Amino acid sequence: MIAEYPTPPAARSCYGRSMIRTVVSLLVLLGAADAAAKDLQSALEHIGGLVETHRYQEIVDLLTQFTDLEDPESRYAVSAELGRAYFHLGDYAAADQRLREAVSLRPQRVETALYLEATSYLLGNRGQAYAIFREIIASGATDLYLAVTLPGERRFLADPQVRSILDELSRRLAVDVDRGSVLEVELGLPQSEVERLLKAPAGGGEEALTARAGPFLTWAFAFDETSALTRIMLHNENLYRYTPYRIQLMGDVDWRASPAIATGTLGAPESTTSTEDGLVMMSWLREHVRLTMEFSPPRSPVPFGFQPDEPVLRVVRLEALQPQPAP
Repeated sequence: MIAEYPTPPAARSCYGRSMIRTVVSLLVLLGAADAAAKDLQSALEHIGGLVETHRYQEIVDLLTQFTDLEDPESRYAVSAELGRAYFHLGDYAAADQRLREAVSLRPQRVETALYLEATSYLLGNRGQAYAIFREIIASGATDLYLAVTLPGERRFLADPQVRSILDELSRRLAVDVDRGSVLEVELGLPQSEVERLLKAPAGGGEEALTARAGPFLTWAFAFDETSALTRIMLHNENLYRYTPYRIQLMGDVDWRASPAIATGTLGAPESTTSTEDGLVMMSWLREHVRLTMEFSPPRSPVPFGFQPDEPVLRVVRLEALQPQPAP
């Protein structure tokens, strides 16, 4: 079994259907006595399936009939869902109008703010987009997938102002190779202690604890049959694309490292393997730890500052070495 948990700190965005479920639950709690409210509740419940199948025009047709709503939560629900639907239909001006209404009603709802960030950026209101992006990171959010991809990942991450915000608010993810540790989590620790340090839900017995940004795996902590931590895997490319975390090993070996930089600092690796598609794997041995670094050309869209045909650091892996028996 694999247990997934939010990247610490556990700041979550209410992505996708969770926003619909939250609004529907609130409407139920409000009583929704009149027929119009009941019809809206039914419509919102139906929207979940339409979102999953990308039938956004049907969402617009369904919700535009609800006008002159008095309840703020109902008004928010309609504006937020219409804003998202118009966005995915490519009508950014209509989306922006609806999203502004929604954000004015419920400024604390993260997903709506993320869509407003995107429409602001695409419509040329860059100052507002930057302000929302900055506030999202400063609030402690660690999953930046929607914040980066909704406005267009290639252009957004190449924007000097966006890079400046990320540089200012980035979080150093220190890797101690000799200790075999990251985030104060060290190889050999029992699973219960790892869960405590990572602020992960106590599960017990899982083969691994993992975290994601959007659909992409960012890191994984794997355990053996005794529930001791035996492997740490950091997906560097997903971390620097979709989170504020930046890996730092030692010296010049950080999230931007190349094979030449790694060997220049760490020395010649114990082993090196490569494949025809450009993957290079290098391993170094410490007293109790094996460090493996995987390099390959970056996937599309190629991040600013990287070349499409040059290998970049994709994965960092720390593994506990079994003690050798005495002769």
